[in-house]
Amino acid sequence: MDNLTVWVVDDDLDYLTLIEEVLQDDYLVQVFDSAAVYLSALESATPEIILMDINLPDSSGVDLCAHLQSQGREASVVFVSGMNTLNERLKAYEAGAVDFIAKPFELKELLAKVRSVAQYQQRKQSLMQAESMSRNMAFQSMSESSQYGCVLQFFRQCFLCNNFRALADAFFELMSQLNLNTCLKICTDSTEYFVPDNAQISPIEANIFELLDKQGRLYDFGNRTMCNDKHVSFLIKNMPVEDEVLYGRLRDVIAVVVEGLEARVLDIERQQMLRRVMDRLHLLMKQLGDSMQQQDQRFCDALSGITTEIRSSFHVLDMTEEQESYFTSMVERHLREASSAGEAFNRIRSSLKGMLVMMEESLRG
Repeated sequence: MDNLTVWVVDDDLDYLTLIEEVLQDDYLVQVFDSAAVYLSALESATPEIILMDINLPDSSGVDLCAHLQSQGREASVVFVSGMNTLNERLKAYEAGAVDFIAKPFELKELLAKVRSVAQYQQRKQSLMQAESMSRNMAFQSMSESSQYGCVLQFFRQCFLCNNFRALADAFFELMSQLNLNTCLKICTDSTEYFVPDNAQISPIEANIFELLDKQGRLYDFGNRTMCNDKHVSFLIKNMPVEDEVLYGRLRDVIAVVVEGLEARVLDIERQQMLRRVMDRLHLLMKQLGDSMQQQDQRFCDALSGITTEIRSSFHVLDMTEEQESYFTSMVERHLREASSAGEAFNRIRSSLKGMLVMMEESLRG
């Protein structure tokens, strides 16, 4: 019952003095001898319990109670009246009163009634606090769910990004949904800075990135937070440090986001490296094919020339038919072997081209 405030509204000064003496040991009591004084005090405070006379010289207690209810004040009204009729009690109930005490009454009855109403008021306040807490937790849960939904959507979008510019745009879209103003640094073979709407990063922000990239995963200064990983850093310029709950939740979110960014940057870098390797292999394959084709042509021309010269010199060498046949078959055999070697190379080149096609499909997939 401690600290519960009880207001007593009645035009009987002796009655006010008596009630104040009876209740002041257990409650914070304040008395009012008119509706005007009561209404004036009500502008700046609301008690837990009001003991109110129904018939006041300058107003009706029923009207005052109805006015209190219309304002949504969480006060329990107990009417105290000498008019103990069914009609009066019904009026009290309709006005929103929680109890009715008929005059004259025993002080024990009054204390019991007030104690009962105080317990009722405390239970009501506890339920309201629990409801408010539950509502806040529900709103917080929905807010967290929405934020992590945005993060999951960002990760799905990441897999569609094949370059750092597209990845930065997806990141800025997520930050916009979280109401965060950011800029981004990606450092691989070179360092690139990204700002929303393709703007330029300011020199001082670039310098801040360089100064704070070794300050740990999350580094707060003022209402700004630097988030670092090995190849990725981003600066948040408007962290809501005044809201501890939101601030803590966003720190958890951005710690997850920077890990996802880091993984995707490494994946894009590997893809770009593989692309460069494949482009180089394509060039080498073309150069090798052209070189082999030229060498094959030279080799065939040389063998053809040798064959022609040998055939034309048979009559000069005065060789027998058997000797001529031997030399002719030897030349033809070496020509076939040379042709076979060229075909083997072509098969190897075809296999390499097949492997390159598979790698291309893997990159596109």
